[in-house]
Amino acid sequence: MPDNLDRLAQLIHSKLRGVRPAPPRASVLRRLLEIAYFATLRTEEGRFIRGSLTFADPNVPEPNPPIIRRSDHPNFAPLLQRRRLTVEALVKLSRAIDKWSGSIAVYGRAPSDIFTWGVVDQLVHQNVRLHREGTGGVPNLGILTIVMEGTGELSVYHGNLFLGSLRQDRLTTREFDALSSLQVLSKVVRGFTTAAAKIEAAIDDTTVEPHSIRQEILRQWSDTVARLCIGLRRIGTGGALLFSPAPHRNILDIKYEFVYNRLRDGFVLGVLDSAYLFTIEERVRRYAPKPVPSALVTLHDFADADADDRTAELAGAVRLVTSLAAVDGVVLLTPSLEVMAFGAKISAASTLGKVYDGRDFGQRGTRAITIDMSRFGTRHASVLQYCRADRNAIGVIVSQDGNVRLATSVGRSLVMWDDVKLLGYDDDYRRYLREEKRVRRYRAQVRHRTKRGYTSMPKTFEELLRYNKGKTGMKRQ
Repeated sequence: MPDNLDRLAQLIHSKLRGVRPAPPRASVLRRLLEIAYFATLRTEEGRFIRGSLTFADPNVPEPNPPIIRRSDHPNFAPLLQRRRLTVEALVKLSRAIDKWSGSIAVYGRAPSDIFTWGVVDQLVHQNVRLHREGTGGVPNLGILTIVMEGTGELSVYHGNLFLGSLRQDRLTTREFDALSSLQVLSKVVRGFTTAAAKIEAAIDDTTVEPHSIRQEILRQWSDTVARLCIGLRRIGTGGALLFSPAPHRNILDIKYEFVYNRLRDGFVLGVLDSAYLFTIEERVRRYAPKPVPSALVTLHDFADADADDRTAELAGAVRLVTSLAAVDGVVLLTPSLEVMAFGAKISAASTLGKVYDGRDFGQRGTRAITIDMSRFGTRHASVLQYCRADRNAIGVIVSQDGNVRLATSVGRSLVMWDDVKLLGYDDDYRRYLREEKRVRRYRAQVRHRTKRGYTSMPKTFEELLRYNKGKTGMKRQ
């Protein structure tokens, strides 16, 4: 394990060389990772520790604040007494500061001088976006963020950029977006051709392009499947999902037949409602700066409510199907996410033969590297055996240790992706650094103070108390 911590520290340090402010030394990173890792192995009141550390300079915690600072933007709230960061101190603080909503601010220039100095709040919105449950929130603050995901599990980010992770004894430097790969989506897209055409007809607006509807349906499909896997990983039981347009029932022992369409309805009709809301918003914008007709305002409010309701419907359906996947056996779905059964056992007894690495297969075909399947258990073997028999099927396996793998047939070849990307972070390192440099140049050119909110109303409690009502309206003192 020390070797993996060293390797992760060196990896992070090399990736952060181009960012500003400068990252901590590799020795400081190594000590931070060590403290976080050993904290995840401890329990407090019978519960393993989960939490988050944000490395930030207390003198300049946010060197590049937003030009418009909205009310839900995260803040650094200082602790009145700084304390040296130890495993014991982190265990205590992590129970008080939930990683979903906050993070412990730390800093230090030497491995022996790392201390806690504050708390970052309002991270719930960023976590909602990261877990693909919404679009709000801002990237992580500070120079880097270490998230303690579970026992022996760490993930490290700079802003919204994934730097690397450690799961028990396994170091991951990159995850692969198999759910959005051509090999997978080509088996899914046929099931949505009619639905996409009907959405285009229902919207009937030139501001919405037909190809954007199809792209959004496929994006939402990938997000929804990722959310199912994230939920399974959070439960910790492991599980498997099997997508097939025409299941081979002769090799399936189905325990619970179950017809459930709200997962499909939630995400497909969500695309419709969101696209319709977009067209109404465009009609509202065309009136600026003239008054908007009251009938259009009402229509916008109704369309907005429909879109919000559909988002809530999908969230509820995801939770239910996730719970189905936690029992023994696989959840059987169509490619359009109609649930057909759960608790299904696969009885295929054929030999696997070669299993190719999915990412390498996409580049080199049958010259790709093969996977040693002796490393995996019966759940992986049975899903792969089914995918060999049913060449239109897609299998997704979530292990108890949290690793996610995807299997399918490409032609007559069986492929599997390891380290499937689920969370909604950036992973294009070079593009991320280019964008960061562009933002820094823009801020240097603008050179004006951050503005709080959009209107002239008071934006802090103290500002509210200083307000007086003058003869010509509200005036600041």
